[in-house]
Amino acid sequence: APGHTLAGKVPPSAFLGVRSLREDYLKPSVRADLTRNLKIIEERVVRDAAMLAPVASEERLACPRFAHLFAGGELMPHQVFIAALELGTAETLNGQHLPFDDEVLLLRDELVVAYKPLVGKIRQMRSKEIEDVPPKPVANFARAWTAFESAWLRNREVHAVHALQPLAKAILSLEPLLLSVEKERLLPWPRVKHQKVVTLKALEGFIHSLAELSATVLPSLCRELNHDPKLLLLMDHVLSLRGERSMSSCLDGASATPEVTFPDHHVLKNDMARSASPALTASGLAGEPGKGLALDAYAFRLLGASVGDAVASGKLKATSGNGQAGRAKLAMSGTALETAQLRGPGISHETAAGGAKETDISKRSAAIAEELLLAFENIKDLLLSLKSTLEHVDAALDRDQTFVAMLRNFERSFKRAKKLFLEPDNLA
Repeated sequence: APGHTLAGKVPPSAFLGVRSLREDYLKPSVRADLTRNLKIIEERVVRDAAMLAPVASEERLACPRFAHLFAGGELMPHQVFIAALELGTAETLNGQHLPFDDEVLLLRDELVVAYKPLVGKIRQMRSKEIEDVPPKPVANFARAWTAFESAWLRNREVHAVHALQPLAKAILSLEPLLLSVEKERLLPWPRVKHQKVVTLKALEGFIHSLAELSATVLPSLCRELNHDPKLLLLMDHVLSLRGERSMSSCLDGASATPEVTFPDHHVLKNDMARSASPALTASGLAGEPGKGLALDAYAFRLLGASVGDAVASGKLKATSGNGQAGRAKLAMSGTALETAQLRGPGISHETAAGGAKETDISKRSAAIAEELLLAFENIKDLLLSLKSTLEHVDAALDRDQTFVAMLRNFERSFKRAKKLFLEPDNLA
């Protein structure tokens, strides 16, 4: 039975030298014999199957995450026995120190003790001193194997579930975001504006969960320590000003979310702003102390282009985007004065995004925005692909090269975009 052990049959003193015994069996000269010895033991177990309890534990099927250990079809895979010999008091998954139960460590020692007499018997059999391995030590080893395998796999599954909690939270927090985005597509403008606020809240929750996931997989120097979800809205705004996109994103139109403000690092006095440009004041681009800047105003200060410029130059049309389309409709249906207020003062079609005289920072911004949104989409798609396979996923995410590469790329892109778009010194 899985819970049966040798405790009580083997004196406690037998376990005192198990550590040195494990080290001896792991030496290259001895380790090479493990596969052969286990095969001989397995053959004897198969012959005596009618008198022995099943060796394979129920956890082999209950824990598909570790199915690769038994993919070869062996009754006693050498990988499991080597793992027992190498087993310490704890394992580390995604930077978390997870101790094994005392029961697992005791069963590990019992397994090694049960293997010791078989080594001598197999040596005698190979030298023709005996005809076959005696059944009693084989039966003891089979019972010890089943008990260890069962407890070890259960313990490792508990560790895996604990270590994968940040991943599970990220996947769960992604679902409300995608659901809200889908609802946006069904609502007309301007009713969609309320749903966009819901989408932003869901985006904030997902980015928070994603940041926690990154913290368990990546070192602090390789990730952004303070993720601002509004940066993704700004990236969508940057691309929308250029018209047609080379990529699609679930955040398409997110920049039209109402009441999104950015910190005003260069607050102008009201009288200076009004004297400098009445149109700028009327459009809200001047900003107000303590209230921050609207997304359009913030982007205008940084890039020198706004939604009005994109509409007037034909870059942004009412049929493009589920969010900016509404703003384009407002711009085109408004009066000449209202349309002018949506444009930056002194900005022509040539200086707007994509124009012949576009500023250098505006050109750079498009590439950076596309890079960040593409990295975001890749992470989103990866998490969705893992949703139905969490029971099979290797819990050591920090050793998954594909996963780490995608997460690292997103963090790098986020840090780069944040430095350019949200750092005060970069604002005009």
